Amino acid sequence: MADQAAEPHTLIDGNGDLAPVEDAPIHEYFVIKQDVSLDINFREKRIDGSTDIFLVVFNDKLEEVVLDAAQCDVNTRHITVTELREVHGEIQEGQKRKVVATYDDPYKRLETPKGWNWTAEHHDLRRIRARNVFHSRRTDVPAEAREVAGCTPVYGSLKVSLRSRSEQDRPRLIIRKSTVNLASPTGSGSRQFKITIPFTNKNPRDGVHFVGVDLLDNRYPHMYTRHSIQPGTASCIFPCIDDHGARCDWKISIKYPRTLGDALQAPLASRQKISDRRQADGSDHVIDLAEEDKLREMTVICSGFLVEDKTDPTDDRKKIMTFEPEKKTSVQKLGFAVGPFEHIDLSSQFRSEEDEIKLGMSALKVHGYCLPRRGDMVSNSCAVLTMAADYFSYTFAKYPFGNFKLCFLEDMVDDTVSLHSMAFVSDRLLFPEEIIDTEVDVARKLVFTLAYQWTGINLIPNTRNDLWLVFGIAHYMTELFMKRLCGNNEHRFRTKTLSDRLVETDVNRPSLFDLGAHLHLGDFEMDFMNLKAPLVFFILDKRLIKASGGHGLTRILARFLTKVQVESGDSSSILKSEDFRLRCEKAARTRLESFWNQWIYGSGCPRFDVKAKFNKKRLCVELTLNQIQLQVAKKPELEKDDFLRVIRERRAGAPLGDVQPLFTGPMTIRIHEADGTPYEHILEIREDATRSTKFEIPYNTKYKRLKRTRRLKEKQAGANVDGVEGAEEALLYCLGDVLQTPEEQKQWELIDWDPETERKMDQESYEWIRVDADFEWVASMKHTLEPYMYVSQLQQDRDVVAQQDAMLYLTHGPLHPIASGFLVRTLVDRRYFHGIRTMAAQALPRQANIKDLPMLGLRQLMMAYRDMFCFENTNQPRPNNFSDKQQYKVRCAIIRAIADVRDSNTHRCPLEARQFILDQLLFNNNEDNPYSDNYWIAHLVEVLATSLIPSKRDEWFERQMKNQNEEERQFLESALEQIERVLRRDEWTNSYRNIWTIAGLDAKQRLMKAEIIPKKYADFGQYLLDGTADSIRIKCFEALIDLGAMTDPSVFTFLLYVLTTDRSPFVRSKLIQAVARGLAAIAFGEHTKVVKDEAPADSDPLLVVQDSEKEVEARKEMFARKENLDAALKALRREMEVTYAAEERHYKTALRKALDHPQLGRADIEGLLDIAAMMLDEAESWILTLNLPKAWAVSMATPQLADRLMVQFKSWYKTKPKEPLIEPPPAEPKRPVALPRAPSIKINTKGTGTPRPSISVPAVESPAVTETPAPRKPSVISESKAVVSAPLQAHATPKRPLPDAHASASSVAKRPKMQTPIQVNGGSNPKRRKMVTLKTNNPKRLALVLAQAPQQPATPARTSLPGMPRKESSAEAVQDSIVAKPMRKPLPTGGESARKPLPTSGSSMSPPPPPPPKMTTNTNSGRPASGPGKAGSPQPPTPGSGVARPKIKIKRKPQPGASQSPPAP
Repeated sequence: MADQAAEPHTLIDGNGDLAPVEDAPIHEYFVIKQDVSLDINFREKRIDGSTDIFLVVFNDKLEEVVLDAAQCDVNTRHITVTELREVHGEIQEGQKRKVVATYDDPYKRLETPKGWNWTAEHHDLRRIRARNVFHSRRTDVPAEAREVAGCTPVYGSLKVSLRSRSEQDRPRLIIRKSTVNLASPTGSGSRQFKITIPFTNKNPRDGVHFVGVDLLDNRYPHMYTRHSIQPGTASCIFPCIDDHGARCDWKISIKYPRTLGDALQAPLASRQKISDRRQADGSDHVIDLAEEDKLREMTVICSGFLVEDKTDPTDDRKKIMTFEPEKKTSVQKLGFAVGPFEHIDLSSQFRSEEDEIKLGMSALKVHGYCLPRRGDMVSNSCAVLTMAADYFSYTFAKYPFGNFKLCFLEDMVDDTVSLHSMAFVSDRLLFPEEIIDTEVDVARKLVFTLAYQWTGINLIPNTRNDLWLVFGIAHYMTELFMKRLCGNNEHRFRTKTLSDRLVETDVNRPSLFDLGAHLHLGDFEMDFMNLKAPLVFFILDKRLIKASGGHGLTRILARFLTKVQVESGDSSSILKSEDFRLRCEKAARTRLESFWNQWIYGSGCPRFDVKAKFNKKRLCVELTLNQIQLQVAKKPELEKDDFLRVIRERRAGAPLGDVQPLFTGPMTIRIHEADGTPYEHILEIREDATRSTKFEIPYNTKYKRLKRTRRLKEKQAGANVDGVEGAEEALLYCLGDVLQTPEEQKQWELIDWDPETERKMDQESYEWIRVDADFEWVASMKHTLEPYMYVSQLQQDRDVVAQQDAMLYLTHGPLHPIASGFLVRTLVDRRYFHGIRTMAAQALPRQANIKDLPMLGLRQLMMAYRDMFCFENTNQPRPNNFSDKQQYKVRCAIIRAIADVRDSNTHRCPLEARQFILDQLLFNNNEDNPYSDNYWIAHLVEVLATSLIPSKRDEWFERQMKNQNEEERQFLESALEQIERVLRRDEWTNSYRNIWTIAGLDAKQRLMKAEIIPKKYADFGQYLLDGTADSIRIKCFEALIDLGAMTDPSVFTFLLYVLTTDRSPFVRSKLIQAVARGLAAIAFGEHTKVVKDEAPADSDPLLVVQDSEKEVEARKEMFARKENLDAALKALRREMEVTYAAEERHYKTALRKALDHPQLGRADIEGLLDIAAMMLDEAESWILTLNLPKAWAVSMATPQLADRLMVQFKSWYKTKPKEPLIEPPPAEPKRPVALPRAPSIKINTKGTGTPRPSISVPAVESPAVTETPAPRKPSVISESKAVVSAPLQAHATPKRPLPDAHASASSVAKRPKMQTPIQVNGGSNPKRRKMVTLKTNNPKRLALVLAQAPQQPATPARTSLPGMPRKESSAEAVQDSIVAKPMRKPLPTGGESARKPLPTSGSSMSPPPPPPPKMTTNTNSGRPASGPGKAGSPQPPTPGSGVARPKIKIKRKPQPGASQSPPAP
């Protein structure tokens, strides 16, 4: 296991030894304005348009600008550039010029090039090819001073030259200027240009989504823009600078169909033909619209305010709407939607006339837009927005824009997307008036989109690291309004709940400052940001209030937002972490460096171990605070939901923060002393202190503590006391004083404190101690107080956070009937906050396993439910009445707690409890209830399934399941029948969002997984047909994956088919997450078949061997899978290789088809690549399909006419190389210094001249002379850059051979004699394609080279005419090869000087010259020749003219300084 942990998985270290993608440099120009004109075509899913980009160039020498564009068809031949000049204070346009532009669509890298034959095992090569598309900048360019610094395009795919086409070939005149006036202002300046780009966007992958346009989609047609926090999505709509920091002015004109009938005009005109065709295919679906729908007006909702609305002058069936945003913004903040939207004026509907007059010009107009027949749900869902807008305007600053628009759309991935002066909201959030379960959550999400207009739109972060400020301020504003709307108790209780969740979650997670740069990894990062940022702002506000005496964060933000609107400058609207810290320090007059270092730049949360002791001698309370986060905070186990998150964080290199040993800051300690008076003491935990700090707190009370029972008796006896005294008693016993009579105590089985405990209570010097009474810390507190102190805190402290702390102790505390009694008193006392009562219900199931009182907690829960919701002494519930929403939440909590009760012996819920839950479902009555019971019935189905699932499975339980008694069998059948009844009922009367069907399917899934009922995949497969609601299909796929059906190749194939072909990006996103969870389950061993070791045949049958060595090792391996990510990933691949090897080809085929689908977006492809990398090993080979070169043969036709020449052309494919293929020579090492020799040599120029090869290869040791050299295999030339040699075989030529006439008389090493070229296809019929396998040690680098420089289809070179030299192969035909000069034959002396090329004149061969003197020539790689048997290394041929050359004798004088061989004797 240590080896597995040491070696990183290839999915985590995917780049290998490849260099990381470098961030693009800053370009010296800036966009000041952009005009966009769009024409929407619904039928073809097409957008035609043009954009005018006005930019300022800082550098006069800049001749080319780089823009962003993706998946667009840009007409580069019609791109024009116009220079703008300022004349008398006005901008005038110059002459429009066509320029040279190049466009390389980055989304082409998501596709597999034709002929590459990639499979699913090439997932690593696919990621390398598209890594520029997935790349995110490591370092951000600050948003401030962008007008001076420049811009950073994300893709840079569109390059536009600023010089016209006629100027490209014109010679340039260089004039040298004097350097005297170089520093003058006229020496440097900026130029302005207007670039006009026409484009077309058809069937977009990202950026734009069309709904209701496909034949089988019966929804209302509409379209809208899609957005992401990572740059690169906006450029999929139209060419622009896709940079968050590049803000400019905008003007957007959209041409769209006038009515819904005009949008679908072509399908409607051919309705009968389509109907006939569909009926022939076996489908009766017909594209048709009702008459009222045909006349529905289409409209545009866009960022900014409406400037112009007119009818298209060329087509009266279209309209044109023009919008202009009020302020400069980046392209990511712009959005628009087109469809038959209904308008709802939310301001006039929910704002009174008095408030309208009072607000005056500050009154914000809120508009809602939705698809037809959903206006009532929009009004109900957005009822709080007008109130929130008025609250923000009063509390902080005026709304920065003209109005606020909400547009509800379908198929959205995120629930809300905030844009400039508007927001896109998913229609999943809409709910009718009778639904009360989702109203608070929906209100919080909608209010956040409004608050985000002040911070995330009007203000922008300086870098991505400052995004925590944007989200934190918006959430802080949202929580302030929700506090006003729901109350202080709801606000503090929710904050405490989130605080406890953050303490458990914030382990090995990035800090808030580092998290902003990794938000694009997935929704899990945004969820963590939305969890931690509001809590940090909450405690920051508390500390600022304590430091400044009331000058909190609200006042600081109000001043800051007002200042931004007054100044209205670009620099003032940029948020920076350090500037915000200085602003808070200045307002509160305190230092916040340690707070920033611990909560912003650091990660983790503190954990305190609190110990208190009363010192009677010194009359003080000794309080010890020990920070134990280093000892307690351990690395959490891997969970299925976090599997994909951990993988992406590791691959992206997200910095995981270490646990901080010490957190500092003030802390308020509140001691409730013996007389009941609370005394507060402020302690300061300083940086110079140790992790264990001891404080001495003075004690004030001199009287002993009165017993609670005595005070209770006095209260009961003195019922007719004075009013003031009665008020004091009421304050002391305000909560939990129910069920006090002896009859009630006997009925509810309640007991009081024993005398010994009461005596101990009398001796205590204080009632209880509250640590962090002001809620200034997000931390966990481990106290050592007595149980009765927690009870006093629960009953007497009015703070809901104090009550929550007491409930947390009672929930995890010891099992005792006294604790059970206080819990049930809290549950039935309606004066408690409903969250505290809910916690009491959740804590009572543990009290069902008290040693001497079995099932006490269950009896108390059922009595409480009967007392509040049932007829007297029966299990039949009274008719539903959800008017009291707090009581409704308590009801849901009690019925869930009853289902959670388990017998400690059988690990099952008692039959009495299960029957009680079933009765609630059977006798449910919602006739007179003004609210819907959809969620209540779904909740009952869920808890009914929970009650049937045991908490633990053992051999005894399995035996009981095999031999069930009649009563258990009948109950299970009754429960399943009720679940089926709910499913059928949802088919008759649709529930809200099909919540009943989802609950029934979830119940079946959990029962099948627990093996309560047999697995039936058909129960879920019947809902996977097209046309079923998306939420139901998603739930069915999740259920199948959780049950292990993904290991079935047919289910997996169908799952990926739906994932790739579904029209909804929301469905695709959910399915990718579900598949990742399914693979995590396989990696963790949930579907592994454990094979136990069988005992030997000769062993004792009475001997039971437990925990054999193999079983222990298997358990260790299973444990390591959840501890180490690398071990889990390797175990997953091992499972796929061993367990599912027989069906592996089906998985590969399904993944290959999914990865090659042309309509998937960037996020979908990245998710599929992650899935493929989890399942499959990387391929070791790569097959390329290359086109054979095409040639033409010409012949004269017979007969010929007198006045014309007739020829016939015939094409054919070359299947044989022109020259034989030989092995490339190895690199020639440095030669030793040779002795001087005679300068004359003899060479033979016999042979036909051949062109030089286009690729220079290093010299290798020449093999022995053979009659027929072996053909050279395709190989990679260099280790640093891979080059495909297979396509270049047509250009490769053999080395020129030496004459063999004097081979026996000369000792000079001979060159190999070349024979007839070997036929590649073995003489068979020529084929048009050829399969070539490239073998390389680094296929990733090869894929990177091919992705950076795609091969162009090679055109066959023309054969040279006789007597003329053949043309050299062009440099474009060979990638990554530079041939500066042709290689020349070195002198035999071993010198490094090259001789001149031979003349090509002469057509006849000269007689061979006499042999030269016998000598030894070193032509091998640095080693002396051993004799005539050793052949010299082949030399590159000299350029020839295609005719034979004579032998020439060359005499050359020795050069000074050159090494020479000794002369021949």
